[in-house]
Amino acid sequence: MIIDLARLDAQAFDTLYTSRIAPLFEAAESERKGAVAQFKKRMTIGVPVALAIGAAIWIFTAEWLPGAVVSAFAALAAAGIAQMPLNRVAQNLKAKTLRALAESIGATYQPEGRPPALIERQRELDLLPKSDRAHFEDWFHGERHGCAFDLCEGHLEQERRDKDGDRSWVTVFRGQIIRISFPKPFQAVTVVRRDSGVFNGMVGWASRMQRVGFADPDFERKFEVYGTDQVEARYLVHPVFAERLLQLEDAYDGKRLRCAFQNGDLLIAVETPNKYEMGDMFKTLIDPSRARVIVEDIAAVLRVMDAVLTAERAPLMGKGPLDRA
Repeated sequence: MIIDLARLDAQAFDTLYTSRIAPLFEAAESERKGAVAQFKKRMTIGVPVALAIGAAIWIFTAEWLPGAVVSAFAALAAAGIAQMPLNRVAQNLKAKTLRALAESIGATYQPEGRPPALIERQRELDLLPKSDRAHFEDWFHGERHGCAFDLCEGHLEQERRDKDGDRSWVTVFRGQIIRISFPKPFQAVTVVRRDSGVFNGMVGWASRMQRVGFADPDFERKFEVYGTDQVEARYLVHPVFAERLLQLEDAYDGKRLRCAFQNGDLLIAVETPNKYEMGDMFKTLIDPSRARVIVEDIAAVLRVMDAVLTAERAPLMGKGPLDRA
């Protein structure tokens, strides 16, 4: 049975949680407890060993600082090794939970992977910055109201070198990457952005479009819109759609949201913290609030889809430029 997460009330969430999610959490709870026990055991061995290494260095060098530094790094390494069983439980449970939620909305889920064409199109429109390495995960693909969508999480990095030639990696984007197909093709390209950060140095790109003005001063303070067709841009970026964009940004604790209408698709990129995670693995998994957070993250995207796909029925819209074709 397909469930509409965008309109999920408390009773429907309880049914979803009880039928699809709780069994997964309950099955993983014993694994979590075992992983916590392993963590404690490994730390009781690792921390004393780290302190002993530091003490030995202090004794042989008569310098406390090198010993303290080595001891700190050794303790961190021990903590990382001790955390590994908990991480495995969390990742396995996350994949099972997201796959179950994807099935509940008639979509598919892959823990890793991304639709290549989606990423390249976002880069061409400068919704995403260029990067030297990238990692993508949590890819959802499905349909809503008969229109296809893709959602994945991306982490993009650029390589930097200092004056000595030492290499480092700098995150230039971490967040959600979304594609939503539209029931009718667009005759133009429209870009919406929250601020100019991602568009710095884009004079060549910006020269192909015109700034689109809106009568609502509150909207003008929150968004900047560029397009190759002013009439179509105003038709697409209507008040309901703008409200949903802000809700999406808030729901994801996001920033610098930007999107574009191109070739029948709405492309969205929003910088966010890492999403869809299981949370504190030192606490019990038998807690509906864990699932509620993940469900709300997915529901926020679905509400934006609804705002886009029902644009022609939005108040005051009437007959628009897409009807000219």
